Amino acid sequence: MKPFGLSLLLVLCILLPARASTQAEDAVRQMPMVHEALAARDATVKVHLVSARGYLNGKPGDAAGLARLHAEVQACVQRNSERGIASKPPHAWPEHVISMRLDTYAAVNRSIVYAAGLSYAIDPRDCSLMEARTSKASLSSSLGTCEVDLLAKTAHGHCDATGQARAAPPRRQPPMTAAQKADIVRLAAGSPAMAAFAAAMQAHPQAGMGERKVILGLECEVRPNPLDPEGKNCVSRGGSFSSLDAIGEAGMSGMTLEMSSPNGIELRATQAMLDTLVPNAVFAPYLEGGFRITRPENRP
Repeated sequence: MKPFGLSLLLVLCILLPARASTQAEDAVRQMPMVHEALAARDATVKVHLVSARGYLNGKPGDAAGLARLHAEVQACVQRNSERGIASKPPHAWPEHVISMRLDTYAAVNRSIVYAAGLSYAIDPRDCSLMEARTSKASLSSSLGTCEVDLLAKTAHGHCDATGQARAAPPRRQPPMTAAQKADIVRLAAGSPAMAAFAAAMQAHPQAGMGERKVILGLECEVRPNPLDPEGKNCVSRGGSFSSLDAIGEAGMSGMTLEMSSPNGIELRATQAMLDTLVPNAVFAPYLEGGFRITRPENRP
């Protein structure tokens, strides 16, 4: 099959419906957050929580990927028709080629991220769309990590009976002052190590970019995306404590409410709360029964 030109992709982008979704996408979007599913249990752990939806953009981009998916199905149907082979083109089209949902719970001493992913590709045999689903959780603290596959029902790592409730809170260093940063830049002239540190500091500045937003009623500060020089994150302010990966400055709860990354993931919160109580079971999904748990020293 000859590659489709940019002009055809642009035409197909125009022809695609403005809003479309598959049953699987709707299911991922509508499923309750973990603490909502556990509403009957005692809520005793104070957390910040964010539920965010997103997709992989990258290059040539999500829209171009969807257009190519449509074009490949059309070409497949035509090819099968010429060969007398039955085709099953999709009746519902996905909104994104690769989409995801991230539900994050951050306590003062631990955090867990539930990640649901969905990707699409064409089945060249009958021109239908194949769905690949993932559903995982990652618990982390000073004790280590526990990686959970919610579909395969496996858990590996520091997966104790308390969901790492006994982990020590992190010791946070205050952010560098302007004078400290100036000293690093001054010393960089005579020290390769300090020069490398100064370069990294300038490439990934911790300070905000002078812009703030309000998302879902929460104020957030726009900061550089450490994974994409062209990207930006909007990180929540307020709350009584900072999440584990938050920059150690006053007033930052540190939950990502929005991620804009032309070369990576586009993400936006659809639900967010600071200083709310949830059941401890949120941090230990592997205790619900039927999970095979392996320890750090025993790879699965």
